Amino acid sequence: MFIRKGSTNISKVTTQADIDEFVSLLNIKSDVVVIKPNWVDGLDCSHTEVKMTEMFLSSLKDLGKKAVFVESYTFWRTDKMCLQGKKEDYFSSEEATLESGKRHWDFFKRMDKWFLEKEGFANLFSKFGAEYINITKEIWSGNVINREKIKSNLEPKYSPLVFPELYSYIPTKLYEFKDSCFISFSKAKLDKYYGVSLSIKNLFGLIPDPSRAIKYHKDDDKYLIDAIVDVHKIYQSLFDMRFVVDGVFTACLMDFDNNMTTPYKDWGVIIGGKDGLEVDIIGRKLMKGEFKNAMKELSMAYKTVFGGNADVNITGVPSDWVLKGE
Repeated sequence: MFIRKGSTNISKVTTQADIDEFVSLLNIKSDVVVIKPNWVDGLDCSHTEVKMTEMFLSSLKDLGKKAVFVESYTFWRTDKMCLQGKKEDYFSSEEATLESGKRHWDFFKRMDKWFLEKEGFANLFSKFGAEYINITKEIWSGNVINREKIKSNLEPKYSPLVFPELYSYIPTKLYEFKDSCFISFSKAKLDKYYGVSLSIKNLFGLIPDPSRAIKYHKDDDKYLIDAIVDVHKIYQSLFDMRFVVDGVFTACLMDFDNNMTTPYKDWGVIIGGKDGLEVDIIGRKLMKGEFKNAMKELSMAYKTVFGGNADVNITGVPSDWVLKGE
């Protein structure tokens, strides 16, 4: 069952058929679908899960679509940082920037492999013939598109990037799928500091720096909004974007300072469409949350560049589709 608000579809999921319907409503035209999951960490309920991913891949397979997953290494997706209430590092975040982190490349490869195998993604990708592109790995390998080609795609549509180094961070493998559908597949997440953190912010993870917070948050998030908008300029100039907020099996409250998550289980709701601002505002309202601190500025900054419907309401949505905390 689904309800449409503006151009966005809200689905209540109980069966595979509900996901099949949801995916069909995304109106994907390309044979390849690039998917950016939320894998910033591996804590319970705070990242895109294998169960939901399998349902989504099953729907894409029935439509004859090939899936390509894209993500970066992160400093927080390790076996030590995936323990509730503990924040233990193998080395300092200053040693995990794009420049300094390369000396720990074997470590990041090992942790990436560990995560994919632990969660079941490695087997799932094999089962469905899905491809996985790690952006950091491709950049450290030197397999990137010339920055001038990215600029020539972007600057006729948008103003130049605030962070010009980002022009150089598109892997050759990924560029091969230019103009394909690209889905920001975010997790329904409430953050104690940022409030709701959904599909627009999800693309921040495409910055390949494993400890991207050092450079792109910095000074009380002074640069965070510009960095997120920059990433969107790049990907929206190259791909046919879709935005998804997944809360089917779990949503969560995230306390990053203490590395703790509080799960909200079996919500059953997934939200998706082409208007990222509208999708996220619907998500915010259904989650009974607010955009806090830098996220308050992100919505307006995003709308200024990409447009979108900020006035959508959830009138008529059944009350049991609204998130209830535990």
